[in-house]
Amino acid sequence: MARRSPAPVVDLIVPELYASDGGVQIYSRTMIRGLLQVLPPAVRLRVFVRNDRPRHRPAQLDPRIELHLLGSPVRGWAFLRFIGALLASLRRQRPALLIATHPNFAPIQLLLGRLAGCPTWASAHGIDVWNLRPGPRRWALRRLSRLLPVSRYTEHQLRRQLGSRRVGPCPELVVLPNTYSDWTFCPGPRPPHLLERYGLEPDQPLIFCLTRLSSLDRYKHVDGLIAAMPELLLSRPALRLLIGGEGDDVLRLRALLRSLNLSDSVQLPGRIAAAELADHYRLASLFALPSEKEGFGIVFLEAAGCGTPVLAGNRDGSVDPLADGAFGCLVDPRLPLAPPIQALLEGYGEPLWHQREALAAAVAERFGFEAFCGRLRTLLADVPALVRET
Repeated sequence: MARRSPAPVVDLIVPELYASDGGVQIYSRTMIRGLLQVLPPAVRLRVFVRNDRPRHRPAQLDPRIELHLLGSPVRGWAFLRFIGALLASLRRQRPALLIATHPNFAPIQLLLGRLAGCPTWASAHGIDVWNLRPGPRRWALRRLSRLLPVSRYTEHQLRRQLGSRRVGPCPELVVLPNTYSDWTFCPGPRPPHLLERYGLEPDQPLIFCLTRLSSLDRYKHVDGLIAAMPELLLSRPALRLLIGGEGDDVLRLRALLRSLNLSDSVQLPGRIAAAELADHYRLASLFALPSEKEGFGIVFLEAAGCGTPVLAGNRDGSVDPLADGAFGCLVDPRLPLAPPIQALLEGYGEPLWHQREALAAAVAERFGFEAFCGRLRTLLADVPALVRET
């Protein structure tokens, strides 16, 4: 009697999952949830985490997941553990599909994919792939089966760099937009405890910005928001600006506020806890991040999901979460920001921007988790070994 072949496995390579809460970590956790929802029940998911250590393992884990946390205090040893675990799992069973949630894994991913004879997909986020230098990573990315840029802007940048007459055809590019937790980020009242914490009256207008405050990230134009405040305060003296986030630029920003006499009108509260983030969006009259180098910007989905009007830049991937302006105001971040902010605070613009429940519903329909799973299901239909299991 012939022995039945084992059920297929899908291998997922991620840089980090639970050690911190950055954008790629959230994206990777979302990818795991999505795969578990759309893969056939018999298919197992092997997850290889480059930086997390065993102490980061969650208390509960879906039984279909085989989790390898391969970080180590010794940097070189961690890399060897990572490669060794991937090769050992490949020897036990070849995956039907190999996915990486970060493009830096492309060289090892390409090698493993060729050894296993399986498709290789890699996610591509933003600035990390907009200017690829010649080398192993760029060489390997061109040879993967499929790249999954999170926005049309990133897709355009990849196509420009990886496809030309000189270097050959570009790999298949399929935009897989980011998603957000639409059951967490939903409309609600202004939370009284945050009104008290920040010394706000119930009807006091507030602009909220959330970003990494790094000296390397001044393209996010936080300075532009601060520079707009003196003009905005002339007509709205009660207006406040709350800039959440940490980084090495905080001291410079505090000095800038003092020089402009804005220390009473602008607050830098530091890191916003994940459990309080939705309430901060609900607290705001407007969420503003006029960046010009965003790969996508999950914060825009979270803010609009809470029904908060949004202002974003029009030079990068920010246009995608705002659906080309349907879900929020797109501006040139290099121009003065006071006029568009004033207009939004006064209720001008598309009616949907100011209709909290309707805006939240529209964003959830297009970018919610079920929409993400639907796109992922369509992609997986191209993998014959997985289709046979349905």
